[in-house]
Amino acid sequence: MRRRLADWVDSGLGTGWVVAVSGGGDSVGLLRVLHRFGPELGLRLSVAHLDHGVRGEAGREDARFVAELAGTLDLPVDLGQWSPSRAGHFEADARGARYAWLAEVAQARGASVVAVGHTRDDQAETILHRIVRGTGPRGLAGIPSRRPLAAGITLARPFLKVAREEVRGLLGALGQPYRDDASNNDQSRTRARIRHDLLPKLAAEYNPKVAEALVRLGELAAASDRSDRRRVLEMVRVATIEANSAEVSLDRAALGRFSRFHRTEVLRFAWRRAGWPEASMSAERWRRLADLVRQADARSLVFGGIEILFAPETLVLRRRAGSVGTDCPPVPEVPVPLELPGSVPWGDGRVVTTLDPDAPRDETLDLDRLVAPLSVRAPLPGDRFQPLGMGEQTTPLNDFFRGRRVPREARGRIPLVCDRLGIVWVVGHRIAHRVRLTAPTGRTVGLRWEADAAGAGVVVERGCD
Repeated sequence: MRRRLADWVDSGLGTGWVVAVSGGGDSVGLLRVLHRFGPELGLRLSVAHLDHGVRGEAGREDARFVAELAGTLDLPVDLGQWSPSRAGHFEADARGARYAWLAEVAQARGASVVAVGHTRDDQAETILHRIVRGTGPRGLAGIPSRRPLAAGITLARPFLKVAREEVRGLLGALGQPYRDDASNNDQSRTRARIRHDLLPKLAAEYNPKVAEALVRLGELAAASDRSDRRRVLEMVRVATIEANSAEVSLDRAALGRFSRFHRTEVLRFAWRRAGWPEASMSAERWRRLADLVRQADARSLVFGGIEILFAPETLVLRRRAGSVGTDCPPVPEVPVPLELPGSVPWGDGRVVTTLDPDAPRDETLDLDRLVAPLSVRAPLPGDRFQPLGMGEQTTPLNDFFRGRRVPREARGRIPLVCDRLGIVWVVGHRIAHRVRLTAPTGRTVGLRWEADAAGAGVVVERGCD
C-alpha cells in the first residue's frame, strides 16, 4: 500500500490531505494507512466527519468515535452536521452536501486533497447500479480514482483498487475497531439492495467473481472513454474555425460528417471551452442542436443566452450582447419583499414560500429561527454565507460558489433568500446552518424554485459522484 500511496503523492496532488472518515471500516482503514505511511511521504493530514442527521444518537456516537480516533492519532479533526430537508432525495442530497462541506473544510485547512475510502467493492456496486438504471458507455467507467472537487482541490480514492475484505483484514491485524452503520443495511435504499441482495445473488447463481468482472468492465469502459475523448479532441480541431469566450465558429460541413454522438460531443466541448454555463442545455437540446447541423433549412435560435446561427458553411455560436449566460429577463436591482406564503419573480422563474406541510418544496427551514421580513436579492460584493453543515463558520459567498462550480458569469443571477440576519437560502444550492431543522423545531416554512417552462433554470452544482 505504501507504493500505491507514493504514486499518488508523486503525481503532484500536493501534501495537504483531508481524510473523510465516517467511522466505518473502509474510511477508518484508509486513515490508518495514511497515518502509517504519511510522515515518510511528507503528507500533512487532518480528519473530517459529517453527521448526516438521520441516525440520532448512533450518528453522534460515530462523530465521537472519529474525534477520539483522530485524537489518538494526534491529528486535527473537523466535525460537521447536516440535516435532510427533502423526502425521497436523501442519497443525492447527502452526497452533494458531504462533498461541498469537505471542499470547504479543505479550503479552510489549506489542503489540496480530500481522500475518501471507496473500495473495489464500491466500484462494482456503482457500475451495477448504473447498468440497472440504464447508463451509457461513459457511465460504465464507474467511479474515477480522482476528480476535481473545487478550485485547487482534488477528490482522491486511494483504495479504489483494494478489496473491502483486504481493508477489513488490515484493521483486524491492527486491532482497530470501527463503527457499523445500520443504515447501510436498510434495503429501502437502492444501493443497499444492490450490495446485500443483487450482488450476492449474482455471485451465488451466475458468477462467483461478478464483482471482479464488473470492475474489469469499468476499466475497459474508462479506457474506451479516454480513447474516444482523444478522438473527439481531434474532431474539435478539424471542425473549429475560431473559438474564444465570446464566439465559436465551426465548419458545418466537417461537423456534419461526424456521427450524431460525436457531433454532440464536439458541440459540448466547444461550449465548455468557451466557458459558457450548461445549466440550460438538456440532453434533448444537445441532440436537437446536433440534428440541426445537417438540416439545410435550420433557423437560428437561442439557448442559454447563446445565439446559434446557421450559415451555409459555418455554425456560429455567439454570446448575446449583455448576456450573463442565460436567455432570461434581467434580475431586480434591489431586494424584493418575500411574503409567507408568497412568491417573487426572478429571471426565468420564481422563488416560492409555503406554510403547507404537504406542498412541494426544495428546502425546509425552521420558521421560528427566521428573523422577518424575508426578501430576495442578487449577490453583492462582500457577501458572506453560513452553509448548512459548517456550524457557526461563515465563508465568502464567492468561495462558496467556486466550491459549487458555479461559473463566475452566472453568479450574479443566483437569487438569495434573506432575512434580517443575512442569507438563509442560496437558491438551488444550500440553506444557512442557523435556520436548519433541529429536534425542537415546531413550525416550518417550505422554499422552492419554480422555473418557467421554457426557462434555463437556476445554475446549480453539476457532476458530483
